[in-house]
Amino acid sequence: MAAIAQPDGAFAADAWPRTYRPLPWLIAGFLAAIFLLPIDAIHPKVPLPFSSDFDRFFVAVIVGAWALAGLFGGRAAVVRLRSRGWAAGIVAFLFVAVASIAVNVDRITNLGEWEVAQKRFAVLVGLAALFAIVALTLRVAELRPFAVLIVALATLTALGTIYEKRSGDNLFYETSAAVFSPVANVDPSPTEIDPDANRGRPTITGPTRHGLSVTSILSMALPFAVVLAAMAPTTRRRLLWGVAACIIVTGALVTQRKSGAVIPAFVLLALFALRPRQLLRLAPFGIVALALALALAPGVFSSLQEFGHGDSRASTKGRTSDYPAIVPDLLSNPLLGRGYGTLDSARSDTYRILDNEYLGEIYQVGVLGLIAFLAMIVTPLFLVRSVLRSDNPLRGPPALAAGAGCLAFGVASALYDILTFPQAPYLFLFMAAMCVCASSIEVPASEVERERSRPRRILATS
Repeated sequence: MAAIAQPDGAFAADAWPRTYRPLPWLIAGFLAAIFLLPIDAIHPKVPLPFSSDFDRFFVAVIVGAWALAGLFGGRAAVVRLRSRGWAAGIVAFLFVAVASIAVNVDRITNLGEWEVAQKRFAVLVGLAALFAIVALTLRVAELRPFAVLIVALATLTALGTIYEKRSGDNLFYETSAAVFSPVANVDPSPTEIDPDANRGRPTITGPTRHGLSVTSILSMALPFAVVLAAMAPTTRRRLLWGVAACIIVTGALVTQRKSGAVIPAFVLLALFALRPRQLLRLAPFGIVALALALALAPGVFSSLQEFGHGDSRASTKGRTSDYPAIVPDLLSNPLLGRGYGTLDSARSDTYRILDNEYLGEIYQVGVLGLIAFLAMIVTPLFLVRSVLRSDNPLRGPPALAAGAGCLAFGVASALYDILTFPQAPYLFLFMAAMCVCASSIEVPASEVERERSRPRRILATS
C-alpha cells in the first residue's frame, strides 16, 4: 500500500500534551509511576486470582482504554504505516516462551513451578501489549514532549535517590505508603545506608527493589538529557539539560553499583560515535554542569572509590562462581530450556544466582529464546537506523536518544537478571515504541481509505 507522507508538523495540533486523547495521558502517567513509585511493592487490597501488583492494574487500564477507543472512538485522524517487522522480536520471544513451557509442562508441574511460570508469562504478555499500544498510539509530534518528560522524571528520581543516600529516608516508598494506604499495602523500603561489616555495601534503591534497577532506568534516561543538551538552540537550555544529565549520572553513582558507571559510559560512547560533533560542543558545558551536580551530592567521589574495594570484588566473584552450575541444565535443554519463568529466586534449592539476563534466558528458554531475546533488543535499533542521524528535529533527536536507551537496556541485561524487576523492561519497551514511531510514516486516514477502496486489478496469465 502506497501513500503520500505528510509533513511531520501536519498532525501536531492534537499531539500530547495539548490533547484530550486519554491514551497519551495514561501512558504519561505510567511513565511517572515507573520513575516515582515502587510499582512492584504496591499491592492493592483487591483479591484476584493473579498477582495484583500496581503495575498490572495500570497496564490493564491502558489496555482497556485502548480497546474502548477502538470500539467507540471512531477512526483515528492519523494512520501510521509501520515498517514491516516492527514487532518481530517480541512476537518471536513470546512464541519461544510458550513453546518452552509447553515442552516442559510435565517437569514444571512435577516440580511445582507452574504458578511462578504462569505469573511471569502473564507479565510478559502485559509487556508485549503495552509495547504494541504505545507503538500504535504515539505520534511523531509527541516524541520530543515525551523525551522531555522522561528527563524531568529521571531527574526527580535521581534527586530522591541522592537524598536517600544522604538521609536514609526513601521518599518514594514513604510517600507511596502514605498516599495508597487506604487502598493498597506497600512493602517496607529495603534502604539501608549503614550496613554492618557482614552486609557490605549500602542498599540504595530509589523507587525500585534493588540498586541495579534504579541505576538501569536512570542510565536509560540519560541519553535523552544529553541529546536535548546537544540539540538545544540556546546556551541557557544547553546548560539546563547538561545539569539534568549530571544529576541523573550522580543518582546512578550513589547506589555504589558498578553498573552506575558502566552503563552511562556505554551510553555516552554510543552517542559520541553517532553524533561526535554535537557531543564535543557539550564539553565545556559538561564541566560546569558537573560542578553544579557535585554540589548536590559531594559524596559521589567516595562512591566511585568503593567500586573496586572488597564487597564490589566479592560480588563479581560470587556472580561468576555460579556460572558452571548451570552447564548441566544447558546441555540437557539446549534449544528451549527448562521453561520460561521457572528461574524462581524464592526457591533456594533450584535457583541459580546468575546476575545475567542472557544466561537466565538461555537457562529458561534455551538458545532459541536467547536469540529471540536479542532480536527483541536489536529490532528497534534496526528500524530506527535510518533516522538516527536525521536533522529532522521531531524525529532525529528522539530516535537517537531512544536507540541509546535500548542499547543501555542491552548492556544492563548482561549485569543482572533485569526482567525480574519491572521498571527497566517497561521503560525499554516504551523506548522501543518510540523507535517504531520515529521510523514510521504518518498519512491522513482519508488517503488510506481511498487506497483500500480502489479496485484491484486481476492479472490474467496465458
